[in-house]
This record gives sequence, C-alpha cells and structure tokens, in this order.
Amino acid sequence: MSMEPVLAPDYTPQLKQLMHLVGLHSFAALARVTGVSQADINRLRRGRILELRLEKVLQLTQALEVPLEGLVTTFSSIPPVAVLKPSQQERADLKFPTPTQTKSQPAAQEYSQLQQTLDTLNQEYQRLQKQLQDQQAQIWQEYQRSTVQALESLLLQWPTAAYAARQHPEAPAVKILPLLHPLEALLDAWGMVPIGEVGAEIAFDPQWHQLMPGGGSTAIKGDKVTVRYVGYRQGETLLYRAKVSPL
Repeated sequence: MSMEPVLAPDYTPQLKQLMHLVGLHSFAALARVTGVSQADINRLRRGRILELRLEKVLQLTQALEVPLEGLVTTFSSIPPVAVLKPSQQERADLKFPTPTQTKSQPAAQEYSQLQQTLDTLNQEYQRLQKQLQDQQAQIWQEYQRSTVQALESLLLQWPTAAYAARQHPEAPAVKILPLLHPLEALLDAWGMVPIGEVGAEIAFDPQWHQLMPGGGSTAIKGDKVTVRYVGYRQGETLLYRAKVSPL
C-alpha cells in the first residue's frame, strides 16, 4: 500500500482575492509593485509569511492595503480564511480569522509564539513609520530653510520696493506688483508671517525689531519707530528682524 503525499497548504486563493481588490491581476504585477521576489510570493502562497523579512512584509501590507496583523494571520500556520467573491464583498467587510473563529485551532504554544511575533512586527512597524515621518518632516524643513535663504534678498527688499512703487502709481514699477502674488501665497502657505509693514509706525520691540545703523540713533522698548524693511517669523521662530528707524 502506497502512502498519499502530504500536500502543502495553499493560500493562493486568499492572495488572489486581495490582489483583485487592489487591481493587481498577476503575481508578476505584485512583485513589481512591492519589490518582493517571486520566491517570497511563493512562500506567502504556502503560508510561510514568517520566513519573509520584515520590510518585505510591510511592503506587502501597503500594496495589498491589509493590516499587518491580518496579513500575518491569514498567511501563517493558522488555517486559511474562506475566499470571498470580490464582486459581492467590499474591502471594508473583509474579515481575517482569529483563533476563536477558525475551525481547526493551532496549538496554544504555537499561537502564543505567533502572537509574540506579531507584537514584535507591530512594534517595528510603528518605529519605522515614526522614523519615516520624522525624516520627511526634517527634509521638508530643510527644503523650506534653503528656499528662504535663496530668496532672502528678495524677501527683505521687495516689500520696501513695493511700498515705494505704490507711492508713485504712475511709475512703471507698479506693473510688477501683481507678479509677487505667488510669492506672497507661498509664504502664507508655509506659515511665514511678515513682521511690520513698510512705512508703519509701531512700538519698538528688540525681540522682533532691529534699529538701522547710522546717525547714532537709539531706541528702547516701547519707543515709536518707523518700519523701513519688514522681517519674518514662522510661528514663534524668528527668521529676520524688521529694520526700523526712530521717529
């Protein structure tokens, strides 16, 4: 009497279902989108997701739009979930099995080990997510800072030039004022607020204002001064002090 071969578990239907929901219609397409090798995809189809590197698992969760725990539970030693028909089932209704929902439960020790692995993966996922967010914020701040430095002369000079042009509306310089509106919109979007307005009389505050050199002029906090060149701040961070002169 010959023994029948033991067939490896096949999770291909579950994988195809998830791929269909995100518009991927071949394993080659899944490999191309995620950067995961065909060998790793075959491991996934055999329920051996725990053999994949963490970054590969995270790439699969993003491409398939499935929570990390759901993906690991579905493609591990826990028995596979029944296939749903994509045409009749919205992604929001897609359910993943828990130990109490499967017909054949894994051993308690095996499930405990799997849960520990899931916890470790979740912690690493959260750490990587925070690291990525911090890096993106830092890159964005560096980009803003370098842009402001490149435009420093224009930012500090054009409000004064615009003020002078408005005092002489017949001058040709008035025609360039509308060209500065995109720059004003950019500064507003970045939260950069002008300090003072050219020609305005304000109370001197050394935190935000700088006396223009020359003439031996002095001023103390509260003295009336005239704004000659605007400054800028971003939130409570000072970028440039407004240049002022005493009345």
